[in-house]
Amino acid sequence: MVLGNVLNDRYQIIQYIGGGGMANVYLGQDLILNREVAIKILRLEYADNQEFIERFNREAEAAISLSNEHIVSIYDVGQEDDIHYMVMEYIDGMTLKQYIQSQGHVSMEESVHIMLQLTNAVEHAHQNGIVHRDIKPQNILIDQSGHIKITDFGIARALSTTSLTKTNDVMGSVHYLSPEQARGGLATNKSDIYSLGIVLYELLTGRLPFSGESAVSIALKHMQTEPPFVRSFNPNIPQSLENVVLKATVKNPLERYETVEELRQSLETVFDPSRLNEARYVPPVEEGEDTKAIPAINEEQNSHSVANSNQSETIVPGNQNSSDKRSKKWGIWITVGLFIVIAAIVIALFVLPGIFMPKDVTIPDVREETYEDAVTELSNLDLDVERESVFSEEIDEGLVVRSEPNANSTVKEGSTVTLYTSLGQEKLEFPDYVGDEFDDVKRYLEANGYQEVIYYEQASEQPEGEIINQIQPEPGQEIIPEETRVIFDVSQGPPSTEIPSFTNWTLEEVQDYAGEHNLTLLTEEEHSEEFSEGRVIRQEPSPESELEEGDEVKVFVSEGPEPKPITETVSFTVEYDGSQSENNQGNNGGDSSNNDEQANQPNQENEEPQGQEVSIYIEDQDNSIEDVYEEDVIHEDTTYEVDLTIAPDSTGEVLVIKEGEQVYQETIPYDSGESE
Repeated sequence: MVLGNVLNDRYQIIQYIGGGGMANVYLGQDLILNREVAIKILRLEYADNQEFIERFNREAEAAISLSNEHIVSIYDVGQEDDIHYMVMEYIDGMTLKQYIQSQGHVSMEESVHIMLQLTNAVEHAHQNGIVHRDIKPQNILIDQSGHIKITDFGIARALSTTSLTKTNDVMGSVHYLSPEQARGGLATNKSDIYSLGIVLYELLTGRLPFSGESAVSIALKHMQTEPPFVRSFNPNIPQSLENVVLKATVKNPLERYETVEELRQSLETVFDPSRLNEARYVPPVEEGEDTKAIPAINEEQNSHSVANSNQSETIVPGNQNSSDKRSKKWGIWITVGLFIVIAAIVIALFVLPGIFMPKDVTIPDVREETYEDAVTELSNLDLDVERESVFSEEIDEGLVVRSEPNANSTVKEGSTVTLYTSLGQEKLEFPDYVGDEFDDVKRYLEANGYQEVIYYEQASEQPEGEIINQIQPEPGQEIIPEETRVIFDVSQGPPSTEIPSFTNWTLEEVQDYAGEHNLTLLTEEEHSEEFSEGRVIRQEPSPESELEEGDEVKVFVSEGPEPKPITETVSFTVEYDGSQSENNQGNNGGDSSNNDEQANQPNQENEEPQGQEVSIYIEDQDNSIEDVYEEDVIHEDTTYEVDLTIAPDSTGEVLVIKEGEQVYQETIPYDSGESE
């Protein structure tokens, strides 16, 4: 399985966690729910094996039907091409086997705590009609807080369909196998209780109760041999706790705990004061179970026995002697028969094995040899060889990584030895990262041991930090992370431009530059004493600023010097209209009284004429047309001169009122004189 691959567009393979004989387990990421999961994948060599596929699916069916805090949850089961996979709850921790090996042995209190969690899980399975059949520390996970989860229901079966295990195909791990399973009998919930007892034994002692040169020899010990007492390794263990182990691992299933619940209840009370001094548990001895010495039968006893047996029969005196003779003959034949049977047993046990049984041979160490050389060496010892291939970080491709059984193990001639040859370091198919965020990809690659991650920045329309080109390795190329240098082109965003100083440029020149560099140009005009009209005075942003395509740049263009106010002198004459005033007086002569009054008045020809009121209004930079600029009384035509201060872009105005009537009005525009 290639790391980084995504199954069914949802589950991404991140890294290898471990595996067994049937499947490998990987850490994965659920891309939809964004959570870590464990992905169990059936080995490809079994992808066409219907028996293994059924076993794989049976594990999923068994586990899916269970819901318990101490059983690993199954989230999904699927298939993609030839890949059969199961998505499970990910437990961040280790197997119980690894935990025991790291501790040497586990304290009494913690051992009981672990067993209470295990019995809770197995009890739930039994209540749902499921026998696990392969309980062992390798199938039990423990997280950082000591929480236990049981997994791998790969050989579990429903109680209603449990079948006899083939004698030559014992399922489950032999070190934890119940005697009835070892002899090919029915696997029941009592079988799981036996395995739980062996797990407790290993927790308390740090060792297995039985060991041997082969699986068969260990299985025989499960059937025939009592394990060493737990307290022989640690006398501080209370007898009550040792008794739990003894009763759970009784050879006869009928003498074990009746249910896992009963086992759990016994564990809950092992430290009660009332149980600390209880006697060692001894299973009941069945009648005829022990080997008994059979005393020799002498002639007198035999005759007495025969006589007693015939007390109820009619005794014929004439046949007494013949009856005794027959009894003697039968006694002789029985004795001879016994000697023959004993002799046959002795020959079978001590003579024939030496003649007909295969000899013991020691497996040599063939690690780092070529497969061909290793086969030759093992064949010379009359051993059969099978081959398996595995990835190896240390052993070169084609050489032997290990053997099973291990080197220096003793086996019989004709035994099969499996040689695991190296495929070299596992190669991964490198994904296509174009379009991904570089920082995220770099962190992932470095965390997974890649030799080096290099990048080059390139201007691009893509967002800054996005991978725009994968230089090496190419997508899909098979690589070894530790030997791979990865190189990307990474976008630094759209191309940028360092703008120059536009000062004193003409507006047309700035417009051309903005067009060439795809900049948005804004303009604003203002007066300047320094720059002539049409030239750039200043800009925003300042020169040498970095701008990207589409950014705005603003220039301020000169309108030339600011215009100044001008002074215009306006000259005008206001005519005196004295005759009109006299005529007005003469028009009143029709009145006799007036005439009399006029006659009585002195002669006014030499007197000064009557005056006329004149008001002048002006509008300029300093005055408003609403206010009187100048007032006067004229007795004759009078000429006036008025100075107007006119601001740029405005006008001046003169208005003259005489005797309440407008007699003069003039508007004077601003004229800087430049047009001339």
